[in-house]
Amino acid sequence: MSRWMLVAVAVSMVGAVGCGRGARAERLEKMVALKVDDALDDLDATTAQRERVQAMTKDALTAARPLAEQAQAARGALVTEWKADRPDASRVHQLVDAQLEALRGFAHRLADQAIELHQVLTPQQRALVSERLDRFERRQRP
Repeated sequence: MSRWMLVAVAVSMVGAVGCGRGARAERLEKMVALKVDDALDDLDATTAQRERVQAMTKDALTAARPLAEQAQAARGALVTEWKADRPDASRVHQLVDAQLEALRGFAHRLADQAIELHQVLTPQQRALVSERLDRFERRQRP
């Protein structure tokens, strides 16, 4: 996957994790789909490329949902520990570690999809993405 598309999808996924379920998550999923479709339009993607990238996007969004639920449960447990007279340090660290492992697995899944996308795109499409990445990087520098 191009870095700029990966960044866009990853940021959207993090947002999806934060949004949880319901109408907000559905709006976010629609926004992600629109952004991906716009990027595919810019790349003049073929029908086969579109189908594969849209399937990858749907897979990533589906994988993000349990992270949102786990994050919500972890926040609740952390608040409970905070309100206790003596928070259980072991429990707090266990909750943090569980979240980090879940996010690590999700990040690796996105990385694998980025590698797959690299193979789905033609060299010309990858060059276009690289140009956009360079522009993005230049804008991010102070």
